[in-house]
Amino acid sequence: MTIEEMVYQALLTVLANTHAVELPTRPSWPALVFEIDSTPETGWVLGGGYDQHEIVVSTLSKSKAEIAVLRRKTLDAIAALPGFMGDEFAGDAEFEGDAGVYAYVQNFRVRTRR
Repeated sequence: MTIEEMVYQALLTVLANTHAVELPTRPSWPALVFEIDSTPETGWVLGGGYDQHEIVVSTLSKSKAEIAVLRRKTLDAIAALPGFMGDEFAGDAEFEGDAGVYAYVQNFRVRTRR
């Protein structure tokens, strides 16, 4: 299973309305959107064979209370992935698509073996 598939499956346990990279044209709320930036780790161990993945998850909702619940569930879901290294940043974000929608972003790091 690829890292994209692992993250998608994990986030589906948080919210069925989960999307990779961008929202659909007519989104519904709440929603999760994730992006993954993968970097090969060379020289970390003899022979290498590992990748580090920065996972950015945006939680979008019309309710701050709903974001509070979803952000905790998101952390728990990603932390359960094999190779979870930690959460690196979390905080409020801007969403310009709809003035009534709040956004929260979380960055995580996961290491996988190729």
